[in-house]
Amino acid sequence: MKVMPMETERHKHVGTDGPESQFVTFEIGEHTYLIPIERVVEFRTWTEPTSVPHTPDYVRGIVNIRGEIVPVYDVAARLGRGMTEPGPRHVVVIVRGEDSRSVGLLVDSVTDIVNARPDNMAPMPKIEGGDATPFMSGVVFAEERILGVTDVDRLVTEAFPDGVEPGGPPA
Repeated sequence: MKVMPMETERHKHVGTDGPESQFVTFEIGEHTYLIPIERVVEFRTWTEPTSVPHTPDYVRGIVNIRGEIVPVYDVAARLGRGMTEPGPRHVVVIVRGEDSRSVGLLVDSVTDIVNARPDNMAPMPKIEGGDATPFMSGVVFAEERILGVTDVDRLVTEAFPDGVEPGGPPA
């Protein structure tokens, strides 16, 4: 599995006032999303993970990264955009959750690093009819586009049934 260093990405600056936040941009189909850069550990090329029974379809399986068992999630499937048919161009973004566990996110590509100031960021608006955007924590206004900031923790919760952990038997 090839690891791609983040330093090779090009940077875009958005906004002018206040301290900047940095985000890694990734693509799913024709849609672009953001992940806070402090959550990103590394990028890896796609290799087929080991499947785990009794998990949702969007859990592609688990991989061993330097002794840590890491679940890999198909972000397109999790966002309701259909299953990804991964190939050599696909990337697994390894992110660190709030609970300090690593998770792999299968995406079509990683494209940029965006620097955004507070005046170019906003919380996700309340949308009538339920939680229509459960996996987005906010938005960034970038070059005439509005990009959703992925809530990594919500994206990967409830993937494993109660008592089942990746790489281990039921509790």
